[in-house]
Amino acid sequence: MSIRVYARWIICIALLFIGACKGLAQTAREPEEKMVADLLERLIENQESTVDYTDLQEQLEYYLQHKLDLNKADRSQLERLVFLSDKDINALLQHRNEFGDYLTIYELQTIEVLDERTLYYLSYFVSVDVELNDDHTPFLQCLQKGKHEILALHENDFQTKAGYNTELREQGKSYYLGSPYRYVLRYRFNYNSKLSLGYAGEKDMGEQFFQGTQRSGFDFNSVHFFMRNMGKWKAIALGDYQASFGQGVTFGSGQAARKSAYVLNARRSFQALRPYRSLNENEFLRGMAATYAFRHLEVTLIGSRKYISTNFQNADTLIADDGNFSSIQLTGLHRTQTETATKNNVLQTMYGGHITYKSESFELGLTAVSAMYNKRFEAGDKPYQLYNFSGTQLTNMGVDYQFQLRNSNVFGESSMSDNGAPANILGLNIPLHQLLDMVFVYRNYSKKYQATFHNPFGENTDGKNEEGLYSGLSLKPKRGWLLNMYFDWYRSPWLRYLTDAPSRGTDYLVELQYNPNKQSQFYIRYRHELKNKNQSDNISIIDYTSFNQREQYRVHAQYKISDNLTSKSRLEMLVYTDELSGKQQGSLIFQDMLYTHPQKRFTLATRIAIFSVDDYNARIYATEQDVLYQYAVPLYQNSGIRYYAVAHIKLHKRLDVWFKCSHTEYSNVKTISSGLEKINGNRLSDLRVQIRVGF
Repeated sequence: MSIRVYARWIICIALLFIGACKGLAQTAREPEEKMVADLLERLIENQESTVDYTDLQEQLEYYLQHKLDLNKADRSQLERLVFLSDKDINALLQHRNEFGDYLTIYELQTIEVLDERTLYYLSYFVSVDVELNDDHTPFLQCLQKGKHEILALHENDFQTKAGYNTELREQGKSYYLGSPYRYVLRYRFNYNSKLSLGYAGEKDMGEQFFQGTQRSGFDFNSVHFFMRNMGKWKAIALGDYQASFGQGVTFGSGQAARKSAYVLNARRSFQALRPYRSLNENEFLRGMAATYAFRHLEVTLIGSRKYISTNFQNADTLIADDGNFSSIQLTGLHRTQTETATKNNVLQTMYGGHITYKSESFELGLTAVSAMYNKRFEAGDKPYQLYNFSGTQLTNMGVDYQFQLRNSNVFGESSMSDNGAPANILGLNIPLHQLLDMVFVYRNYSKKYQATFHNPFGENTDGKNEEGLYSGLSLKPKRGWLLNMYFDWYRSPWLRYLTDAPSRGTDYLVELQYNPNKQSQFYIRYRHELKNKNQSDNISIIDYTSFNQREQYRVHAQYKISDNLTSKSRLEMLVYTDELSGKQQGSLIFQDMLYTHPQKRFTLATRIAIFSVDDYNARIYATEQDVLYQYAVPLYQNSGIRYYAVAHIKLHKRLDVWFKCSHTEYSNVKTISSGLEKINGNRLSDLRVQIRVGF
């Protein structure tokens, strides 16, 4: 894009900043779906991968719909609200200890530590509702009093992809077996936070539906039954569920946030058991689990037995061998004959448990989990795969802990896989002053450490072959101002994928916020990453590594123009540098508008984005608002314009409809993507329609 175009957009943003002053005093509440979208964006915006964040979104949705009772919530429950610092949690608990139970949520305004934005977030996630939390309703009455909802989603692209070309079938080549539509059907039943049961079915684009090998309908089906707080039984799970313990080093299914703008949020704080409501086809358990509590002890037992999709990969085939496999399919896609042939071809059995001792200021837990397969898992033959797991059974054991040291919080976990390899993490949250908080996290995951499900804090997602030291700082220099910073140093003593040598790197972020009121936020951000990787343009036989550098610059403004209209503007630039290819640049500028009907019968969210990205290495991610229980983190590369609109219409108190239309038009390419996903042309458009019926 030309400098003139950049200048025009910068002027527009400047005018919007100025116009914001007219709306700073507005305090009308935002829709709950926007609140979840904002929090999710802050948690995942730094994570440059196409990971399925549905589980993380579902966790936020759960806390939003089942608010914590301020008079019952303990420290571990409050820690799950990611926007709360240790200092905030200490203040909430101390106020309750000194003055007794909260009489109203407005009493929070008397706690000096809590700023306006934290108070605003809390108003969505907490309540003072003794009757709800002291609920002793019998099980059968729960079934009679609960709420039902049915959701149906349709999604399609408007451009035809190469995989749907019938000529491929005639030529004997790989092609998509099913239709180019995505369908999702969900049923959910909830009684307060005590009882939950539901079903979810999904057919991805290209998968068969009531035809071929998928005559039963949906390619993926999930059923769950979950009960909480039935006497001493804190949780009972049947069907599909998730389990996470300690800091996620020994065992943790589902997704957890990594480094983010919530710089103090380095500690994991999970519900030990939770129902599985997402559509990720891998990150869950299927079977039975329960948590039983007596006095200061909580005992959780888990059992799971499910089939997983795997590949046996060698020079000749990607089809699963009769005796072993070397990788697990993570996409959940079964569109072609090859993908369908490897569906659910290995039986995975897991069992284990966690026992925790809890007091007011101390927690100590022990985890033991074992995974077994009916076929042998064989590590690949690449050098970086040398220490990967091989065999039919893998066992992990670990000890996790957390305790208060005056106003500070110490947390950590030490784990070991059955090959004797250790993995350790140790963290310290320190409220140095009423205006200053810091966190330090040291982790050391052995290159030989192996685990089935885990999600510990770190630079990489595999939780092994990494040593690092993370420090975060949050400073409130004056009312309305917030300075967030983190610095992370890490190294890998062994090789990694696309890094054929021991490597190291640094990552730091600086963000200055101005929050004039509960609903307005302005910030500027700088992020710098430096790490080793194979040289991308290397022509030598040996893959030499070199440092590459990513620098991100962001200016962001969000504010209310009126009671019913909210604006969000952003300018982001990225500079990528490596030793051989030099510099590549990427830039993104977008304008969001959100309109909410005065009676909340209708909301409309829109965005227009202009982007120019020289190379994939300079790509930019930006989260988008979506229909309920869906998320979107599109990748911006090449050059062009993208816009979308999401409408939520409440046709009746029991009937809601969502529409999302998006369109991307590139100015510098004639084809989009490659292989079976290839589109001839420079335009990409899609539609999502979702209906919810409640009764």
